[in-house]
Amino acid sequence: MPPAVGRMNHASHPSNPFIQFNNPAHSIQQLPHYQQQQHSLPQPLTRPSNYASANGFIPPTTNAAALQSAYASAGALAGPNAGAGVGGGTGLGSEAAYRGFAHGAALQQQQAHQAEAAQLGIKSGLAGRIREVWAHNLEHEMVLLRQLITKYPYVSMDAEFPGIVARPIGNFENKASYHYQTLRCNVDLLKPIQLGITIWTADGELPPQQPDPSLFPKQPNNLVVCPCTWSFNFRFSLDHDMYAEGSIELLKKAGLDFAKHQEQGIDLNVFGAALTTSGLTFVDDVNWLSFHSGYDFGYLIKLLTNAPLPENESEFRDLVNIYFPKLWDIKFLLRHAQRTLAPQNRLSPTASTVINTLGQKSGLQDLAEELGCVRQGAPHTGGSDAWLTGSVFWAMRNKIFDGHAPLELADQIYGLHGVGPPASAAFRDEFLQSQGHQTPQTNGSLNFHTGHTPTTHQAPSTPTTSHAAISGTPGPTHFSQHGSLTPAGGVFGNFQYAK
Repeated sequence: MPPAVGRMNHASHPSNPFIQFNNPAHSIQQLPHYQQQQHSLPQPLTRPSNYASANGFIPPTTNAAALQSAYASAGALAGPNAGAGVGGGTGLGSEAAYRGFAHGAALQQQQAHQAEAAQLGIKSGLAGRIREVWAHNLEHEMVLLRQLITKYPYVSMDAEFPGIVARPIGNFENKASYHYQTLRCNVDLLKPIQLGITIWTADGELPPQQPDPSLFPKQPNNLVVCPCTWSFNFRFSLDHDMYAEGSIELLKKAGLDFAKHQEQGIDLNVFGAALTTSGLTFVDDVNWLSFHSGYDFGYLIKLLTNAPLPENESEFRDLVNIYFPKLWDIKFLLRHAQRTLAPQNRLSPTASTVINTLGQKSGLQDLAEELGCVRQGAPHTGGSDAWLTGSVFWAMRNKIFDGHAPLELADQIYGLHGVGPPASAAFRDEFLQSQGHQTPQTNGSLNFHTGHTPTTHQAPSTPTTSHAAISGTPGPTHFSQHGSLTPAGGVFGNFQYAK
């Protein structure tokens, strides 16, 4: 119930126990508080007068910008005796208190952003440029990618997957057919482990560490460092998923945490749906950059369609053209320069030096070293390899192709199929002849290019051991109509289920 009216006695009432302190004789003369402090205070800031609130309370979540508004609006409540101007108040209304509140609010806001960054796995410095993506921060990072892709429409990529475990059995028309069927059965059996992508402008520039705030109108302050590379880590279990032991050991040495992949990895179906609506696929203006990437695009098509790969290679190529209308395979560009342009003396002196020095080496790291590209991050990881792939593409375009890669070299995947559109018929004939193939009479069917993996075996063209995810693929020594084309007469290569 409310207190009784008049319950407290007046200060001058004889019953008041503090009446003696009301006697002027007992009073201690004291200078005003602001006079004691005025010589030690810094020069006042220019700001509205009458800023102290009536009760001096500042919400702990108030940021620095809101403080000034709160102080200004509180002046009406403070009344005419609250003090005029900065430094005229006392206690919580003093300039020192104002500065303290402003600093505390800014510090609190910074700590909140750092806590959010830690929860999302965001790092600072160079490490923050390669963003590790797991199930818990997938949605956040896809939102960021959607905002950036319109300004950075070149996407270099690299996929890490658990090796080659199977060989197809049957009769094949040519090496190209065997290559695709090897890819198809392995992609259908296995799961990708990691996908790295790096985004670039059309001039080969990366997003700056502190991007234009207009790109992030809904989240202006939640980025410690803006990434340029994303490493998507998929759910993978060494106990339940199939793999080639050698490939897994290579990835372990590269630092992949398979326990974390099993517990926090991204569900493949969820990622496929997110990639479909990301703005990175179906768009003619988005250019995908890759290196010897038949398996990389095979796994991406599997993720996007949530279905096994088509039995027919031409159908697979149609799907690639739908989801990735523009792509560039660096190794295809390299082979064209080595086997077509160099013999015809169509290279500049700089390009000739690079090609001659490279010799028979053809790995991504070999090419990067010749072109002067520096790797960022750990080798044999998706993010680092994706970043290096993009760096090599821009350096190759400038140093070997004089700043312009011919359009007819686009949309080709080295080691899987041959030279299709947009290349002209004359260019296809020239390229195939440079590879030692006769001009095919295919009655309208696709032409195929079958590169060779530099191993001791004649082989389907798959990434070599210089590529992070896969070992060389031993294959048949000839393609005949008799006998099994599977090494050792078996169906599967080396793989195991961990115990």
